[in-house]
Amino acid sequence: MNKKAKLLGLLTVLTVLVFGLPAQLAPVKLCCVAGDYRGSHIADNGPNCPVPKSETFSMSMKQGVRCTAAVWGTITDVAGVVQDFTGTLTPGIRGCCVINGKFGAPGHVTTFTGTFCQHLGKWQAKGTSAEAYSGSGCKHTGTWEMKQN
Repeated sequence: MNKKAKLLGLLTVLTVLVFGLPAQLAPVKLCCVAGDYRGSHIADNGPNCPVPKSETFSMSMKQGVRCTAAVWGTITDVAGVVQDFTGTLTPGIRGCCVINGKFGAPGHVTTFTGTFCQHLGKWQAKGTSAEAYSGSGCKHTGTWEMKQN
């Protein structure tokens, strides 16, 4: 290797050490959000829908090894009804992450999106949901929030 190539290699290594990896090469960091949560959901009043009510729920969230983008788990409503959910995390701003998920059965599916951020060492999330009943024309939307136990 000639002197120029060695110097260029050394300069590249020093640049990375001093300034970090360029954004396109830096590893994407996802939030490690697995755990148990308690939350509340408030539905808006949509046409052709049952009267909405504020409900509490608990969520048990699992995540792949090394905090992968895939998340899944269960949501239990105040009546004790348990539903499985699946979702995906993407990096957000300021160390937060965005979740997109869904649960339910064909004909009655709820999708949700929200943002997880850490506060005092615990994860908190808030977002929106859309619940659709096929055949009835009902489409509830709403807001939710939850905190890690």
